[in-house]
Amino acid sequence: MLVHKATTGSTNADAGALARDGAPHGSAVWADAQTDGRGRLGRTWESPPQGNVYLSIVLRPTLPLDRVPLLCLGAAVVTAGVAGPHYRIKWPNDVQSPDGRKVAGILAEMELERGALRHVIVGIGLNVNAAPDLPTATSLLAVDGATRDREGIVAALLDGLLSICADLERAPDDVLARWRRASSTLGKHVRIGSIEGLAIDIDPTGALVVATDHGVERVLAGDVEMVRRHDA
Repeated sequence: MLVHKATTGSTNADAGALARDGAPHGSAVWADAQTDGRGRLGRTWESPPQGNVYLSIVLRPTLPLDRVPLLCLGAAVVTAGVAGPHYRIKWPNDVQSPDGRKVAGILAEMELERGALRHVIVGIGLNVNAAPDLPTATSLLAVDGATRDREGIVAALLDGLLSICADLERAPDDVLARWRRASSTLGKHVRIGSIEGLAIDIDPTGALVVATDHGVERVLAGDVEMVRRHDA
């Protein structure tokens, strides 16, 4: 089931309502515009009616709870692949243009029932034809000047999300390897909150592994800032 709306508050909220009503794995909502789009860490996702894709899918995976965050990383792999071969992923799931500007963000929200996973809603906001007026953001159109078929993008994203969800159930290491190959973060000196060091890997739960001056740290959430290190 795929529901298309001209305007809605939030496709994640809409997909969540469908899931609670029993919508099956793979059901999805996409919209031309959102009035209450949400991003990571409680932020707002600007969602103007200018030809972008705002898409949320209901997933009912058989994953341990500590592996559910891998759906975010997998969704970033899919989105970067749909965007094009030169797009990269800033940990955990921001998709960036070749010059490092953001073209897509991903928000995953899970719901539990008696301690067991009931469903996960994975939302993707992809700037196809327009982007917020920010120096850190861009759109696919601005990058390459090519007109994209939004319905084709939605279909490719949905196929990719269902495929990578299945891959995470049977071969999560393969998905992590694909994320590593697309990463713009690994091998860079980074700062996340009070933690600063070299981003060396992601672990089996998707946490960022950072080698600091005081040892190795696992970072579960936060904003990555690329920093230049001036060694003495």
